[in-house]
Amino acid sequence: MRHAWAALFLVGCSSGAGDGAPVSPPRDAGRDTAFLYEDTDEPDQGAPEDTLQAATDTAPEAPVDEPRGLGPPYPVVLAHGFAGFRDLGPVHYYFNVARELRSVGETVYESEVAPFLPPRERAPMLGAFIDRVLRETGRRKVVLIAHSQGGLDARYLVSTLGYGDRVAAVVTVSTPHRGTRLADALLGGTGPGADGFLNGVATLFGFAYNDVRVRADLRAALQVMSTAGMEAFNRENPDDPRVLYLSLAGRSGRRDGREACAGGERRDDPSRVDIPFLALLPTVAFLEDGDPVTRVNDGLVEVRSARWGRFLGCVPADHLDEVGQVARVLPDPISGFDHLALYRDLVQRLRREGL
Repeated sequence: MRHAWAALFLVGCSSGAGDGAPVSPPRDAGRDTAFLYEDTDEPDQGAPEDTLQAATDTAPEAPVDEPRGLGPPYPVVLAHGFAGFRDLGPVHYYFNVARELRSVGETVYESEVAPFLPPRERAPMLGAFIDRVLRETGRRKVVLIAHSQGGLDARYLVSTLGYGDRVAAVVTVSTPHRGTRLADALLGGTGPGADGFLNGVATLFGFAYNDVRVRADLRAALQVMSTAGMEAFNRENPDDPRVLYLSLAGRSGRRDGREACAGGERRDDPSRVDIPFLALLPTVAFLEDGDPVTRVNDGLVEVRSARWGRFLGCVPADHLDEVGQVARVLPDPISGFDHLALYRDLVQRLRREGL
């Protein structure tokens, strides 16, 4: 584990962009503010006057009064995970998801926060983005769909920053609500003496593809996602009764997940199994730790850790498949998993809930 921090950095990056995804230079290499854009299918032409903008050091604005604004259907905000991004040219973190949802009449925004920071620093950035979505749409609330660490940002936003009046639902996809043993191992693999170097590398790497210009803090991000860190996080961030919490997990490594995925609301065909992305093969085995029945995982997060609120169940997908990476256009030829169908289903479910 001597080089564990470097290993996590590589794994974390693969969970966002994925091998083979094009890395484009930042839109404006000399700028210090973060510009958060609503997705469009048109090439980036710069920041129009009505573009959503938020400086990374801008605190969330005053709460929007509950009676003000329009009710459902609420706009959908997609939140990325650790090492994530909004887009790398034509490749979006949630690959083609916003386009697919808009094709059926949904209003969808893709947020962007700093890639290598803990929720206490990422959540205010997400909050500033949501405030602007509410002003632009005139709606009273949004529904948040969040992948991986993005789910922790969403929960912190609601519970600690008081956004329960502006967030109608938090849907988490393979979020480590009870931590991940990968973070435990990597935190124990090296001392804080290497932090400066690793944070410097992560900062420069993040600047190359993410428009939020903030120095990385890998150790702080990992400490929250450790098993001990999430015990404290869960105590400090209880669910808001005004908010609907739904969760979903991925299962990979050829595991059917019959026991680990039991009790989910979605039908999960155990005959459909997923072969993990090559870079995730070692982490799938590590998380199983000789117990492939109860420690089913997606390569980064165990199913039992991904359960939170109402558990919808499992999908045969690894951590990359869950958001359509790397640039997946067609359903998986082996498992049959279709990430676009998943997000259509999630949003339809929210609409049936009256949101």
